[in-house]
Amino acid sequence: MEKLFEHTMQHQLAEVKQQNAAQSAQLTELTTLVKQLMSTSATTDPPTTITTGPITNGPITTNVTNVQTVLQTVTQNITLRPWSGEDKILIPAALVKEAFTTNMRLVEYCRFSDEEKVDAERAAPYVVEALTDLVKRAHATDPASRNVYMNPRRADQVLVFDEATWKVLSLVEAIRSLFDSVAGGLHKIMVTNKEREQLPFEVQATASWIPLLYSDEPDEYVKRAKAPLSAHLTNCGSPAARQPKPLKQ
Repeated sequence: MEKLFEHTMQHQLAEVKQQNAAQSAQLTELTTLVKQLMSTSATTDPPTTITTGPITNGPITTNVTNVQTVLQTVTQNITLRPWSGEDKILIPAALVKEAFTTNMRLVEYCRFSDEEKVDAERAAPYVVEALTDLVKRAHATDPASRNVYMNPRRADQVLVFDEATWKVLSLVEAIRSLFDSVAGGLHKIMVTNKEREQLPFEVQATASWIPLLYSDEPDEYVKRAKAPLSAHLTNCGSPAARQPKPLKQ
């Protein structure tokens, strides 16, 4: 979001500079015209007073307008998904398709045999990869899902947005909640014909196992994902700078 704001402001500033340059060129032309008129009048006629106003049939007059550039601050309001809501993070079918067709590890998982896909030990790193990848993609594509950040004061805690305020949770608890939501979203896609049919067959045959495998040992998958999710949430930045007051633990 910070990069988006910076890019937008730079684009607006460039447009303002172009407008200012055009107005400056017009002002220069008007100034030159006034000087020429004054020079001509001084050599051929008695001194003529140049006043502002519209052009008439009488003495030649002109308008010179002061150019003032105003740079406005653009504010974008984003409504975050409440952490206490049913869907802490939104996982549409298009996002699942993108993850399982562009992430090479998940593409590799799709090529496994059915026996390999359901082998808990063999599939574990791929299940973690799928859950983690979908969290990252959801945060990148849906600003409303960015409702969790690392606590800038504690590496084992996060700040989550709940209804109208931020509160502190343990990192492990937050990852468990995110994974529960992602697994639930995948399950909904797989049992809904309209959404499931948006996925290639090999993705359907693979992604459908993620919620089942995760439900067998959720704590183990959360433990495996602690390091990459911690790094991801740290890279997302901290909302502390955007809060009017710091949170009290």
